[in-house]
Amino acid sequence: MSRQIEISGVPDCIRLDGWWLETSTADASARNKVQEQPKPRVSRLRDPKALGVLAFLVLLADWLFWRKTPGISVALFVMVLSVAILALRQKRTTWKEWCGALAFQLACNFPVIELLQPLSLLFSAAGLIGIAVWAFYGRLVEGRQMAWLMVRVSTVGAFLLPRSVIENVQSTQIKVGFKQHLKALVIPVVVGGVFLVLLATANPLLDQFLQRFTQFEFVSDIDVFRLVFWSACACVLWPYLHLSHCWVGEMPTHTKSMQVHAPWRAALINVSSVRNSLFLFNGLFLIQTFMDLGVLTGGVALPDGMTYAEYAHRGAYPLVATAILAGVFAITTRSMVQGDRILKKLMYLWLGQNLFLVVTAAFRLSLYVEVYTLTYLRLAAFIWMGLVFVGISLILFQIAHAKSVGWLVRGNLIALSATLYICCFINFAWVIADHNLTRKAPQHQIDTTYICALGDFAMPAIRAFETENDTTLCAGHDTSLRRQTRIQNWRDWGFRKWQLQVYLAG
Repeated sequence: MSRQIEISGVPDCIRLDGWWLETSTADASARNKVQEQPKPRVSRLRDPKALGVLAFLVLLADWLFWRKTPGISVALFVMVLSVAILALRQKRTTWKEWCGALAFQLACNFPVIELLQPLSLLFSAAGLIGIAVWAFYGRLVEGRQMAWLMVRVSTVGAFLLPRSVIENVQSTQIKVGFKQHLKALVIPVVVGGVFLVLLATANPLLDQFLQRFTQFEFVSDIDVFRLVFWSACACVLWPYLHLSHCWVGEMPTHTKSMQVHAPWRAALINVSSVRNSLFLFNGLFLIQTFMDLGVLTGGVALPDGMTYAEYAHRGAYPLVATAILAGVFAITTRSMVQGDRILKKLMYLWLGQNLFLVVTAAFRLSLYVEVYTLTYLRLAAFIWMGLVFVGISLILFQIAHAKSVGWLVRGNLIALSATLYICCFINFAWVIADHNLTRKAPQHQIDTTYICALGDFAMPAIRAFETENDTTLCAGHDTSLRRQTRIQNWRDWGFRKWQLQVYLAG
């Protein structure tokens, strides 16, 4: 039986260097575990071409945006970035995929080409996120997953490039020879510095350069803010060029949540309570419907001291809120209504009355606008009422055809997105000014202060009114083109701004 010989007093460096003399399998396995420790995770560069593309995009951003007014340049930059994302995609992109992706991105950037505004920027950003999601996962994903990736890009993605640089620097092992070279440079640098000071004393040009260098005046020539702009652009753009699981994270998957039937919920929300609620709601709404019909047709007189304008303003917004609550109630009780024929008919009757109330609310608001003119808030209320009407109609269709709640959510999101997309191409300032100036009302009742404050895009309606009535509507107001609507360079070009300048030039 062999014994392991142990010699005391051997230095650790020699003992560790003689590991190959050991015969114990236990010690060998422990040593292997130490040697096989995982290295810290480092974000390795997948494609070296990404660095060159990043440098090109940073220079392009500097040329397009640095101290320039943005406009169509935003759409151009997003299109180039989309091409870069598709080009650096791991999986080869086919010709059909190229055409489909670029057509989608162009459609998302049409609002920016029309006019750069927060709403158009939202569509441009959504299109860019959609391209990134498709390039990484190779399929269309749901809206919640796009929102997840958008959150990751703006949080983890913003720090991806600095983190990768730091991790790669820390993981780099400095060789012994390199350390020797550093030590060999100490004496030349120190002695050379002394000689440089002595020579600067005799050379005024060299002395002036050293003074600028020591006072950091050269930094002002480079422009620190421009360097910060480049760094920020690189950090924002890098996640799109280096999509990987290490920072994107796992996509939240769709899992069916287990329903927890709480005792209080079963006692409050059941078939009997839903049936009683629908009977009560239908009765209340019938009273409201008949009263509205009576007032709007002139058969019922308003209370003393109340005008039709006050009546219209008082009922417009509460009726819309009532319709929204009705939609929430219908979605909550959908499972109970679906299997009961009587409850389903009561729900149809109630939602139909809600649709009628939305129509009467819009009619009330139109009466109020005829008296007190149109404003941005009242115009937004009309649009909101239209969306509520579509939402309730979708709920009716969902109940009738036994659709899922996910189908209802997608339908409402499509309606909302389509409405906002169309709104990007509407000149609301001109719509408001034209309506207020052409309605049948005495000229002294025109709110000139509000109309003249609508901005440059209301100018065509104002000029047309002034020409038709041979008067000056905005006397005392600055009617010159503001800086944000004046095209100074092709980068800030917008179709609506170009139309305005052509109109004023003609």
